[in-house]
Amino acid sequence: MKGEHHPAPHRNKLSSWTASVLLYTGPLAWVLQICVGEMMTSWPCYPDMDRRTAPIAGYEWTWLGAIVVLALCALAACVAGLLGWRKFREVRDEREGGHEALLEIGHGRTRFISLWAAYLGLGFALATLVTLVAFILVPPCLG
Repeated sequence: MKGEHHPAPHRNKLSSWTASVLLYTGPLAWVLQICVGEMMTSWPCYPDMDRRTAPIAGYEWTWLGAIVVLALCALAACVAGLLGWRKFREVRDEREGGHEALLEIGHGRTRFISLWAAYLGLGFALATLVTLVAFILVPPCLG
């Protein structure tokens, strides 16, 4: 059979588009929550050069809004990680041998990509949730 010697025999089970989405969702969700969270929590307290003791009137919702964005980003990263793990379980028998042997010959790419998608998604979900500690412990503005 022609496909027997291909380095990624399960390549049809993980498209390039799916692999990209699974690999990039976790890191992009983390960056999004950092940027949006910083914007939503800092501007109402620092609209000018001086720090305020309370958010500008009408912007009290931004702290809760930043937590909602954080939760959605953590959920997106977690879903990507779990889908990456599910895909890894589907293709983990792509080639015989451990990862040390397969690294030498470049086989098992689909397994490699799906495992890293799981690591990145779940790792960035955890990193995003660590930011939640700062939202809880650090008071908005001067408190």
